[in-house]
Amino acid sequence: MPRSSLNIEDPLIIRMMFQRLCQENALCGLAFREMKGEFPTLTEDGQHLALEMTHKDIQAWALQTGESVELRLKDRKIRYEGVGSHLGPGRIESLETCLLSMPRILRRADGHRLVDFVPEAGPKCTFTNARNSLLDGTIQGLSEDGMEVVLRDPRQGIQNILRMGEESLLDVTLDNGLRIEAPTSVAYFHEDTVGLKFTKAADAKLLDQYCTWIQEQQVLQAQRDREEFQPGGILHPVVRANQAAVLPQLKVWVDRDPMILLLTEKSDFAQRLSEALSRKYGFASLDYIKGPVGAQLSRIGGGPEGATPWGRARLVMVHNLLRLSSPLEVVRQITDKEKCPLPVLSLGTAEDDDKKRNHAIAMGAVDFMPVEPFRVLAILKKIDEVMSLFNGA
Repeated sequence: MPRSSLNIEDPLIIRMMFQRLCQENALCGLAFREMKGEFPTLTEDGQHLALEMTHKDIQAWALQTGESVELRLKDRKIRYEGVGSHLGPGRIESLETCLLSMPRILRRADGHRLVDFVPEAGPKCTFTNARNSLLDGTIQGLSEDGMEVVLRDPRQGIQNILRMGEESLLDVTLDNGLRIEAPTSVAYFHEDTVGLKFTKAADAKLLDQYCTWIQEQQVLQAQRDREEFQPGGILHPVVRANQAAVLPQLKVWVDRDPMILLLTEKSDFAQRLSEALSRKYGFASLDYIKGPVGAQLSRIGGGPEGATPWGRARLVMVHNLLRLSSPLEVVRQITDKEKCPLPVLSLGTAEDDDKKRNHAIAMGAVDFMPVEPFRVLAILKKIDEVMSLFNGA
């Protein structure tokens, strides 16, 4: 398996990285001449970035329109650098911003590290030092050549118990049950982490299996990234919450029974779907922000005052575009935490629909329904099937 490229040139991947920056409330570093600073990323729309930076600071930095600015960011614990052009000052709600063009290339700033893949939850491991002490750690990153390990007890001081070039026996079991027990040597230190590089004595067949596992995990991670990507752009959670405070949340489009409830931030999509279903079903949409869904349904007979939190709703549909939440996490919240007795459908694009169906069902949905492209007859057929199966409609 070849090392991952040290340069990211795919515009879509670059957009995904900045969207994660927005969602995670992470800072983006700026450097211009002798000036340096870190600022929240407020929005990304494919054309430009907006960083929260006062216009007074922009003047203090002597930033002129068209000037090149160095961008520094950390995505999945990997550091990157790129260059964008200053497009001028801006404003989002009450926040002053610095507008920048999207960088065309992001270069890895830590290419020496043994990290090509960063798992969402690193597996536990043990490793030894020259004195045969058994140390506990967590895998932070993986590559074909070795792994980066964080000491489970940072008080130990990793440079006090290991030396550069020292041999170490690494033992870790991956989530598919594959156990990697391999000789390594210390390649580098960084704060409380150590890079352990496989030696030539490592079992070649075992490392081939390990590399295949990494490739499979990278494919799965890329799939999840595509599912969570928002083509229309994204806003920082604080900005989105401020906007949501003045937006209506629950809207009844068609007042009749049986009632279908849709969770989405897209009112145009809600209107289109309500028109398609209006001859047979009632329809309401919730611009969901946070909290229990059932508590927000008073307009359709639910909420704290209703006989049931779900009121007249007989089917819940969760769109892949929500303001502040992961759609799959909302499905799990509805089915698991709120114990919703109604069928729940997950909605999204038709791409890789089998994988999306599996993910949705794993979270508690009864099925996944493609709505992009918007095929009215297929949508009606699927809803009729679900309503008939669960409600006898």
